[in-house]
Amino acid sequence: MSRFIPVLFLVTLFQSLSAQQNLPIVRANSKNVTIRDGLNYKSEYWVIFPEIKPDIYYLDIPRKTTHLVFVTDLDSISFTMHYGEIKDFIVLLNGEDSCYTRISANYPHLLMPNKPHQGNDTIPFTLKNNRIYLQGKLNNSELLNIQFDLGADAVNLNSKSANKVNIIFDQKGTLINSNGTNETRVSTNNVIGIQGLTWTGIEIYETQNMKNNEDLIIGNSFFLDRIYKIDYENSVLIIYEKSPEIEPEYVQQNMILDNGVRPVFQATFKIEDVHYTEWFLFDTGNTGNGIIGNNFLAKHNLSNKFTQIIGFGNKTIAYLPPLTIADHTFLKGAITLEKQNKNNTNYKFGGLIGNKILNRFNVIIDNREGLLYLKYNTE
Repeated sequence: MSRFIPVLFLVTLFQSLSAQQNLPIVRANSKNVTIRDGLNYKSEYWVIFPEIKPDIYYLDIPRKTTHLVFVTDLDSISFTMHYGEIKDFIVLLNGEDSCYTRISANYPHLLMPNKPHQGNDTIPFTLKNNRIYLQGKLNNSELLNIQFDLGADAVNLNSKSANKVNIIFDQKGTLINSNGTNETRVSTNNVIGIQGLTWTGIEIYETQNMKNNEDLIIGNSFFLDRIYKIDYENSVLIIYEKSPEIEPEYVQQNMILDNGVRPVFQATFKIEDVHYTEWFLFDTGNTGNGIIGNNFLAKHNLSNKFTQIIGFGNKTIAYLPPLTIADHTFLKGAITLEKQNKNNTNYKFGGLIGNKILNRFNVIIDNREGLLYLKYNTE
């Protein structure tokens, strides 16, 4: 986890903190901290950095009133957070280092588009090979093919498309994707335009693992303070100006955001007459039914309870057991399993549900309140 904060900003905040008296003190011997951010339990997610003053943790869904618990190896502290609030305290590390820490119910970097009009915005898309594609421009380029991938937490540019656009790579960065963890070129200040909406100051990572027909990948970070609908029946995204009226056919579900960006929701598998409910990444970039992670398989001792089809590398293809999402049960298909190995834990939560299943629903994503609304599309 990387945190980059301007030095002048840190000094100002430190001076503000120093002026406060009687800040709560939390004891710790280990730098690793577990955080419960609403429904999102993050085991040993946070690392204490005494040199950063203050060290800021941002809520995943800052607009939603959230109960947060900060747990060290020796102590804990909790807050009920409302939008715009901050809470300061000190972590006393090893009995001697005072680590100034701040919990913030604000967005660290909010991407809000410039728009030419008031009201809702409608963006047409094409569904191809179970992926969503939009048309848009990068730095006033020709029209590009943009994949809308809710499993992505960074904007990616296909290395083969770099010659199509006016882009300056001014940094190096680390990119984690299906190609593993690699150093790549980064461009820190770009403009993306889609259907009359313009986002500025966009950071872009160059990647080698995109399809030839794909130029860019964007994700949920473009709509974090918004409510929007993926309407698969009519092939449009609708970004709402105000909270829409939800039709009664939609099933409401809680949602958490992985890394404050990627939507995660609950689904239930039925295996040998036992129901297993877990959180799964809502991954519109995955073209299959999904992947069940080794953490989930090991937790419930399920690796040998699937009917396997074929194995390859660190994965196995198995028949899909009954899978229930938003009151609809899928009974046919295949799903990928991570092979049982203590070092093979690439997937957080239970794994991911892919867009071969997700595109059977219309979905409304409420990033303000942490809610999903799903309506099954009848054939």
